[in-house]
Amino acid sequence: MKLLKMFGFAALAALTTMAFSGISPVMAETTALCEVDESPCSAENIITHLHGTSIGHGLLLSPFATIECEVLGLGEVLNSGLENPLVIHGTLTFTCLGGCTVTEENGPGEVQVLRTETELAVVVSSGLVHVVCGINCRLNGVGLEEVVLGALLAANELGEAEQTKGTTYRESGIFCPSTSIVEGTGAPLIATYISS
Repeated sequence: MKLLKMFGFAALAALTTMAFSGISPVMAETTALCEVDESPCSAENIITHLHGTSIGHGLLLSPFATIECEVLGLGEVLNSGLENPLVIHGTLTFTCLGGCTVTEENGPGEVQVLRTETELAVVVSSGLVHVVCGINCRLNGVGLEEVVLGALLAANELGEAEQTKGTTYRESGIFCPSTSIVEGTGAPLIATYISS
């Protein structure tokens, strides 16, 4: 993974504020998530099942509330693991503070991982969540982007994804803000290298 869809699909590459127009020539190469530091990633080391968690709390910031949740993600690589972009379907579970609830709807969500250079990728995801916390809203995040670092670049040596100021839009609900901001950082449970 990725609201990571909106808090970062921590599970999905550990898990972009870069526009595709700024991607380097490496984008023509394949993208793989690998258990070891090797490029290209050999078939026996390709990660096809992902587990991840938020680092601290993911935040949903709106004019009416700030909602803080821990996020757990599970994902399955749909394509061979050696394609561009890598496509992952995943689900998220939220544990929120203050009696608030966030539940994923219309899942599993789809996440695309595009390797841009060594140990660096862009993750683009979309998702719909139902938020109950003084408000009762369905929020849609479309084209949310995260910057993802592989295990060699991440301070935690596992991998890291950061969602900064992603915008979600009101899908339904009364007295819901038209837009909200999502922020959060996530990591995989095992070292995840971004390989070709």
